Amino acid sequence: MKTIATLLFFLFFSLKLTAQQEPLLISGPMLGFSEHRSVLIWFEVGQNVKTAVLRYWEKNDVDFFYEMDYKGNLGNPYNPIHFELVKLKLNTTYLYELVLNGKVMPTVKQHSFTTKPHQANPEAEPLNFSFLAGSCSYLNDPVLDVAGTPYGQDPYIFRTMASMQTDFMLWLGDNLYLRPSDYGSAAGIQYRYSLQRKAPELSELFASRPNYAIWDDHDFGPDNSDRSFELKKSSQDIFRAYWGNKTYGSEYDHGIYSSFSWSDCDFFLMDDRSNRAPNAMIDSVAGKPNCEKSFFGEIQLSWLKDKLLNSSATFKFVAVGNQVLNPIAEKEHFKDYPCEFYDLMAFIISYKINGVVFLSGDRHFSEVIARQPKGGYKMYDFTCSPLTSRSHPVGPKELKNPNRIPETLVNTNNFSRFDITGPREDRSLKMVSIDKSGVVVSSFMLSAKDLQMPK
Repeated sequence: MKTIATLLFFLFFSLKLTAQQEPLLISGPMLGFSEHRSVLIWFEVGQNVKTAVLRYWEKNDVDFFYEMDYKGNLGNPYNPIHFELVKLKLNTTYLYELVLNGKVMPTVKQHSFTTKPHQANPEAEPLNFSFLAGSCSYLNDPVLDVAGTPYGQDPYIFRTMASMQTDFMLWLGDNLYLRPSDYGSAAGIQYRYSLQRKAPELSELFASRPNYAIWDDHDFGPDNSDRSFELKKSSQDIFRAYWGNKTYGSEYDHGIYSSFSWSDCDFFLMDDRSNRAPNAMIDSVAGKPNCEKSFFGEIQLSWLKDKLLNSSATFKFVAVGNQVLNPIAEKEHFKDYPCEFYDLMAFIISYKINGVVFLSGDRHFSEVIARQPKGGYKMYDFTCSPLTSRSHPVGPKELKNPNRIPETLVNTNNFSRFDITGPREDRSLKMVSIDKSGVVVSSFMLSAKDLQMPK
């Protein structure tokens, strides 16, 4: 009994010493959603943090500051925390600092945020803006990675992205890669999220602009995972804890889908995993699409239809982890779920919803796919991949894909930049694919006039 008591004492002492040695600030800041009078700022703090206060002030008024105390639970093994600041001024830049256990974190004080641009005159021309997008972000982990050439490529690409002045960043899924030792438990999933968020190459990108995110299989669970994943609820909760979207799901559904607006554009961030039927389920029954094979699920698909129907945006961006329009994709794809795919296409055509553009990831190469459904306008799917995962060779059938816009295939590590410019009556969307050194490797421009229902 004395030996057991001694071991327990040393174990308790060791755990206490480890907590005391852990830094107060684990990672952050990361800017989440930005609105005209509200902004979300994310951090992860150490287990030994007792109090967390965010102090912020207007850049042009350094003599007066505001404080917000964190009211949530602290002292857990992992402590991702959100500060949602409210009552902010329009079109105003603020500086801020984080105070943990009464100590100012010096690395945070250099950062700032600016409330979302606002135009007082509704008749004025819409504001031009730009954003970055990408998917498939794999950071190597020497403890788990196999021998040989690492799967993760040069993370310097994130520093290149951070150096570009854009309004926000949109993460298009596979934003990290859960390993088999991770997705077997909620603690393992949270471990991977926490570890990746600490990567120094990511810090400036996260802190320099708002970040919005969807997911795909690798940051949801196992490869090609679906609604049967037993830790689905835990994965959803952890996603919410580590990202800063404005909302998640609806009152009827626990998914992670969301939406936001910027200037004259709307963004619909879709969840392609929580309600997804297994890929192996048959596509059709008795010659008709099998509606038991869901992709978004009935509730989320109805939400998207309502959002599209109520949107007056010039461009209506629908962000999905998988490709949407590619008719000859070799692996996971929305077309393999024909009941919902054709239902959505028919809805867009029936209600004459102009300006729909799809954004996708997953494929480990970038391209622009064009497809014109019967009775509708030619639609486009901008695939942005991979950021740091190894690129995949394009199969011979897809290499000659007639639906790909010529010169848009990029089979190296890259990210995308989107610029929305022009007067109200002639808005345009330009996408460029950029490599880790900042070199433009592909470019394509689209006019809003091209996304109009035929007369």
